Amino acid sequence: MDPVIITPDDVAEAVRRAPNWKSPGLDGLHHYWLKGFMVCHAVLARQFQEALDQKSLPSLFTTGITHLVPKDQDSTDPSKYRPITCLPTIYKTLTSILSARIIRHLNSNQVMSRAQNGCRGGGRGTKEPLLIDAVIGKVVKRNRRNLSAAWIDYKKAFDSVPHTWLKRVLELYKVDCTVRDFLGQCMVQWSTILCHLGERMTAAENHIRIRRGIFQGDCLRPTWFCLSLNPLNTLLEGSGRGFQLRRGGTKVTHLFYMDDLKLFASSRSHLMELLNITCDFSNSIRMELGTDKCAILHVERGRVANSEGIDLSMPISIRTLSEAETYRYLGMSQNIGVDESGMKRSVCDVFYARLTKVLNSLLSGVNKTHAYNGWIMPFLMYIFFTFGIVI
Repeated sequence: MDPVIITPDDVAEAVRRAPNWKSPGLDGLHHYWLKGFMVCHAVLARQFQEALDQKSLPSLFTTGITHLVPKDQDSTDPSKYRPITCLPTIYKTLTSILSARIIRHLNSNQVMSRAQNGCRGGGRGTKEPLLIDAVIGKVVKRNRRNLSAAWIDYKKAFDSVPHTWLKRVLELYKVDCTVRDFLGQCMVQWSTILCHLGERMTAAENHIRIRRGIFQGDCLRPTWFCLSLNPLNTLLEGSGRGFQLRRGGTKVTHLFYMDDLKLFASSRSHLMELLNITCDFSNSIRMELGTDKCAILHVERGRVANSEGIDLSMPISIRTLSEAETYRYLGMSQNIGVDESGMKRSVCDVFYARLTKVLNSLLSGVNKTHAYNGWIMPFLMYIFFTFGIVI
C-alpha cells in the first residue's frame, strides 16, 4: 500500500459523506459544522497527518459514549439492552479517510473475495447472495439433485475478533506500516463510558477498556471485519468442494454477507470438510460459533432428508433442519430456497401491524407521514427491491 498523505480534499470528502446531525461523542461536534466551516479542512488535514506520523492520538478521541437502550419494558436484565456507542466526530473523520485509502488498496489488488458481499462498493447488498441461493434451490428441486448446506453464525462477531488478529491481518494484506502502527496504538487506547437514560454510569477516571472486537461506530469497522474473515474465503474456495450448477461450471462453495455465512456442498462428506475448515479457522483466531443460530440442511434427490445433527472437530453440535422447518437468512425464511408463501404472510402481518400502530398513535398528520416513510416503507422496500420475493 502506498504511504498515506492526508490532504484538505480528503477531509472535505470524508465530511461530505457523513450525516449532518448524527450523535457525536465526547467532542460534541456535529459534521454539519465541519461542512460549513471549510476553512478548517486544511488545519484538520495537517493535524491528522501529524497524528498519523507520530502514531498517537489524545485519549479524548479514542473514548466513546455507550448509550444503553432498553429493548423492552424489562429493564433489570442486562441482555435486554442494546448498546449504541457514539464516537468523537474528529476520530470518525480520520478513520473515514483511512478507510477510503485502505479500500482503494484492497480494490486495486483484488484482495477481497468475491464471495463477500458485505462491504463491496457498488454492490447490491443482500440481493446478489439471495439470488444465487434462490437459483441453487430451484436447480436442486427441478433436477432432483443432492445438496448439503449449512448456515453459520458467529457469536457477537464484531465484538469478539482479537486485537492481535486485527493487527496481523493488516500486515498480511500489506496495509501501509504507518497506518498499521497508528491503528495499533489507537486500539490500546480504545475505551468507553456507559450512559443510561442520559446519565453517565462510569466515572471519568474509570473508563471501560475495549480489549476485543472493533470499536462500534468506527468507520473502519465494516472493512476491517470483512478483512479479518477474508482468509476463510480463501481456504473455502481452495478446498475444491462446493455445489456445481452445471457440468463444467464454477463451484459455489459459500456465500458471505458480513458475518452471515452459508456453505454449499454436493454431499454430506464434502460439507463436513467445509465445516471443519470453518471451525478450525474460527478456533485459530479465537472466535466462537453461535451454535444455537447455526443449522444444516441435507437434500437427496430434490427432497429434504431427515437426519441427526453433526458433531464437528470442535466440541460443538449443529442441528439439522427437517422438511417443515425454515432458517432465517438475510431476512428471508429458507429451506430449499426461499419459503415464498411464508414470507408473504410474514410481510403482510408486519406491514399491517406497523401501519395500525402508526395510524392509532397521537402523532400529527405530518409526523405520521414521516413515520410511514421511515419505518413502514423501508421494510417493504427491502422485500420488493432487494429480492423481489413479494409479487
